[in-house]
Amino acid sequence: MTMKLVNIWLLLLVVLLCGKKHLGDRLEKKSFEKAPCPGCSHLTLKVEFSSTVVEYEYIVAFNGYFTAKARNSFISSALKSSEIDNWRIIPRNNPSSDYPSDFEVIQIKENQKAGLLTLEGHPNIKRVTPQRRVFRSLKYAESDPVVPCNETRWSQKWQSSRPLRRASLSLGSGFWHATGRHSSRRLLRAIPRQVAQTLQADVLWQMGYTGANVRVAVFDTGLSEKHPHFKNVKERTNWTNERTLDDGLGHGTFVAGVIASMRECQGFAPDAELHIFRVFTNNQVSYTSWFLDAFNYAILKKIDVLNLSIGGPDFMDHPFVDKVWELTANNVIMVSAIGNDGPLYGLSPSYIDLTECPYMWPYCSQPIYYGGMPTIVNVTILNGMGVTGRIVDKPDWQPYLPQNGDNIEVAFSYSSVLWPWSGYLAISISVTKKAASWEGIAQGHVMITVASPAEVESKNGAEQTSTVKLPIKVKIIPAPPRSKRVLWDQYHNLRYPPGYFPRDNLRMKNDPLDWNGDHIHTNFRDMYQHLRSMGYFVEVLGSPFTCFDANQYGTLLMVDSEEEYFPEEVAKLRRDVDNGLSLIVFSDWYNTSVMRKVKFYDENTRQWWMPDTGGANIPALNELLSVWNMGFSDGLYEGDFTLANHDMYYASGCSIAKFPEDGIVITQTFKDQGLEVLKQETAVVENVPILGLYQIPAEGGGRIVLYGDSNCLDDSHRQKDCFWLLDALLQYTSYGVTPPSLSHSGNRQRPPSGAGSLTPERMEGSHLHRYSKVLEARLGGPAPRALPACPHLSWAKPQPLNETAPSNLWKHQKLLSIDLDKVVLPNFRSNRPQVRPLSPGESGAWDIPGGIMPGRYNQEVGQTIPVFAFLGAMVVLAFFVVQINKAKSRPKRRKPRVKRPQLMQQVHPPKTPSV
Repeated sequence: MTMKLVNIWLLLLVVLLCGKKHLGDRLEKKSFEKAPCPGCSHLTLKVEFSSTVVEYEYIVAFNGYFTAKARNSFISSALKSSEIDNWRIIPRNNPSSDYPSDFEVIQIKENQKAGLLTLEGHPNIKRVTPQRRVFRSLKYAESDPVVPCNETRWSQKWQSSRPLRRASLSLGSGFWHATGRHSSRRLLRAIPRQVAQTLQADVLWQMGYTGANVRVAVFDTGLSEKHPHFKNVKERTNWTNERTLDDGLGHGTFVAGVIASMRECQGFAPDAELHIFRVFTNNQVSYTSWFLDAFNYAILKKIDVLNLSIGGPDFMDHPFVDKVWELTANNVIMVSAIGNDGPLYGLSPSYIDLTECPYMWPYCSQPIYYGGMPTIVNVTILNGMGVTGRIVDKPDWQPYLPQNGDNIEVAFSYSSVLWPWSGYLAISISVTKKAASWEGIAQGHVMITVASPAEVESKNGAEQTSTVKLPIKVKIIPAPPRSKRVLWDQYHNLRYPPGYFPRDNLRMKNDPLDWNGDHIHTNFRDMYQHLRSMGYFVEVLGSPFTCFDANQYGTLLMVDSEEEYFPEEVAKLRRDVDNGLSLIVFSDWYNTSVMRKVKFYDENTRQWWMPDTGGANIPALNELLSVWNMGFSDGLYEGDFTLANHDMYYASGCSIAKFPEDGIVITQTFKDQGLEVLKQETAVVENVPILGLYQIPAEGGGRIVLYGDSNCLDDSHRQKDCFWLLDALLQYTSYGVTPPSLSHSGNRQRPPSGAGSLTPERMEGSHLHRYSKVLEARLGGPAPRALPACPHLSWAKPQPLNETAPSNLWKHQKLLSIDLDKVVLPNFRSNRPQVRPLSPGESGAWDIPGGIMPGRYNQEVGQTIPVFAFLGAMVVLAFFVVQINKAKSRPKRRKPRVKRPQLMQQVHPPKTPSV
């Protein structure tokens, strides 16, 4: 059984490859292009993906598994009371039809709303949701001009039933460039042909782990019956409305090859049992109900691993999500590629090296120092011993004394239960006080022991355990001066996906949701990189204002805040500014009339979505700033302008409604975008106050800066950046240097007093309290919660080691549990996967429909080997020809026969592996 568990987890390596050629999101529509090498066919592979709701069709989910007769009875009795006659159950003819099921697909063409409510009221019906039609386009087309080999280019197209865009930190995004904003992504530039061996799968093969007796389900486009690369296909099933089991596209064949190919480019687990589930038609169409039936059948067949190469963030497809949880509860390991997106380097690293760039970006972009916010690294623990497990006792921190490991301290937060198959380990790293002026590298490692219930055959209560070592390496510098330290307020930026938080730039009409979360490592990455290049150290505040020491920082940077503020935060921030902390606020628009105008209808939830806030929560910001007689208006403006000889663009920003009379205020002339949105009219407004600078008059007081638009800092919205302006403002807040280009600007006007300016009120009916960390629902309306306690870290007691840290951390990421330097691996050919020979009359190729290019199964290697074989044969032939000619030219003479002694063959005992 242990052998089987190891084989199962060997198959999880499949996600490393399948994730990059897989199908895209279930909700979105994307386009992938891979440029061919010079001399290759100038074709590009394009993948487009979308999903829509099927009109009149609904999935009725039951509370259990019932026969077809029982399901029909439940639906009939529920609809009978609603007097709906025009309905029918859509037949499903597939291998699951003979078994009880937990859902049914029905069609209702009259009085749908009443019928749905009646169905959901039945005691045996759990939920009624729309049937979804999934469409994927995977085709070859003529490419653009040739680019260098192994270069990858991406473009994206978006289409969805919900008018939103969900781009991730992907190849088409600018967030993960290795260096600079305009550099290209640098992935693994050359992907080797024998990927399984490169990832050291052959080491496991020689130890006997080849995937034998592991049942793997491949949910894709099918597989040809006589494909020469596979020897262990146990079953092929069709869940579509087409009468074929073959792969008319090639994608399903590719995925199956990564898992269990037996010829040329071998798969990771060549001896695994393949169960092929054809869930996409040749036209690349599928339905939620097809997947549900196929999932149920996989449970019946006791599948061990299910590869689903069509992942995505469609978390509103309730039947699909519920079935994924059910699969997990039935000991099925689901490997989901989740589309063609992902972080820059993907692989699950088995170490934490905060000095390694760009692999460990953003951690590697800034060293740590005493007094800074703890650096938090989130680690996923994969438990190969069982679906459930636990961490024994606590993780141990063991610093290497020769590598200054005692200069850092570590705290842990982790899952109380590892389920399903995994859990989290959050590691907080900080610098000890004794290293406040020290600079260098510190190393150590974390040891954790995971326990899981033993196999069924063992005694009750017995457990199996495994210990894992996680190396840690960080760079420490002396604490920088206060003027160089900037604190980014992340606590008051709300996360996605919560409610409807609209875009900051209203010109982005096809992409209304602000899904980035406004973080310096995502859509404000370029700004962060710029600040680092200017010598500033940027830290992230993930707790209320009451939880940081303002004496450590020169400037608090608040950008596009949507959250409310605790009364204690308002009071504390006022004290901090009076005592020398400076504040920079980049705001955005908030207009209740415009918010009502930009609502949209969501087909997933079948309801209208109303914004819960504007681009920023200006009513909350105004309450925070009111103690200094400052505030923003409900105006909404846009336009190009020039400031200090720099071209700028104001994108859906607001204006300053009031400001202290002894402050500096800069104005501009803009279009009234609010009027355009509401009435489709155009108007120009002069002297719009957009920038204000103010020095607190008290001795030692800080400085405050207000700017009405954050889009110039945002990577996803920015048309023209304002990094130069941010530099000038930080010079003002950190050193008290007022930029002459602003203080003597021709656009400087008298600060507004607030008379005649409208400040926005909170929109009635807003559901912001549902997602807020500050507000909660009460009888009289939303009100602040009790102020939460500040995070308190319990530092782990160090267990120092007087030994040298390993210098090659990267080598351990392939097979973490096997130290290859200490393991003597046998060369048992019996344990190696055997290449499947061709059957009599079987061709080495297979038929592919016209116009479709098959994958290149190691063609370069296949074309090279015959050349070397031919040359080798020629050399041998020439050698024998020369020897024969020499023999003919020599005189013949007889040699006496000498009886040679026979040697006994020495037998060596085989070596056994040791770990």
